[in-house]
Amino acid sequence: MSRHPDEHGGPERVERLLHNMETYIARVPGFRRAHARGIGVRGHFTATPEAAALTSAEHMQGDRIEVVGRLSNSAGNPYNVDRGSAKTGIVMGMAVRFALPSGGNAEWAALSLIDFPARVPEDFIKLASAQRRGLPTGLPNPARIVTFLATHPHCLRGFRDIVAAPAPRSFATAAYRGLHAYYLVDAEGNRRAFRYHWEPAAPHDPITPEEHRELPPFHLLSEIRGRLAREPAEWTLVFELAEPGDPVDDLTKHWPKDRRRVRAGTLVLDRIHEDQQAVDDSMFDPTLVPPGIELSDDPVLHFRSEAYVESQRRRNGETKPSIVLE
Repeated sequence: MSRHPDEHGGPERVERLLHNMETYIARVPGFRRAHARGIGVRGHFTATPEAAALTSAEHMQGDRIEVVGRLSNSAGNPYNVDRGSAKTGIVMGMAVRFALPSGGNAEWAALSLIDFPARVPEDFIKLASAQRRGLPTGLPNPARIVTFLATHPHCLRGFRDIVAAPAPRSFATAAYRGLHAYYLVDAEGNRRAFRYHWEPAAPHDPITPEEHRELPPFHLLSEIRGRLAREPAEWTLVFELAEPGDPVDDLTKHWPKDRRRVRAGTLVLDRIHEDQQAVDDSMFDPTLVPPGIELSDDPVLHFRSEAYVESQRRRNGETKPSIVLE
């Protein structure tokens, strides 16, 4: 398994990030510092022959691979609502752990974002600081955020993507993107940079104003429980393949729209996990990949792994409040 160190991260930067997130955004003991409220699920994944031709990774050879997933609201506060209005919602996450035939796991973590608001770890740290509460209302001072974006224009599209997130009907109707570049390595050792996307089989179906008034503010967990009791949720895995010269160490830069896309497999989530605490205790490290997939030099990818390790260490040493949010 690959867990590469990130020379652009390190304990000092991780400490500053988590301090800013806990101090200026949210900290509820026992919960993740981001994606605090979520639900564990089970299912399976089957890769296509096209994927097997591109990578020797064992979970991409066409066998049925059992998976554990976690679907989540991106907020650091588990009490945050799933939507602000009929039009505005919150970013969602889908983490997937693949059970490898040889033993062990591979893990990915994707978001319902097209753009990401950080190019390097320092962007993360400063954006968290810019969200400190500085108004009598208890809300962040917009001037701090405007100042940050003015001095970090490459973060603007990602920040705009977050604040303009649509109101979600269901985890099952959202597309999720891995955002970071990785490398596919085939049986002959040929390497090809790629990004991955999960495209839902369920059609996009916006919430109506009437439904917004009727639905509880925390509806996503109840909705997916009811949906999976009736039918599975399904996504297609798509590989977006880079060409020479495409940036692989900057997740804020898109590749040209004409890049080849390969249907790489099908993910089916069909039931709620029987041990929610075990899933909550898990980390879902996006740098945990098997031979046949390699990490790029994207500094945010490596920094996420470091931050996840420390976040997990902190929350596992805390007592979680007894709450139920459905």
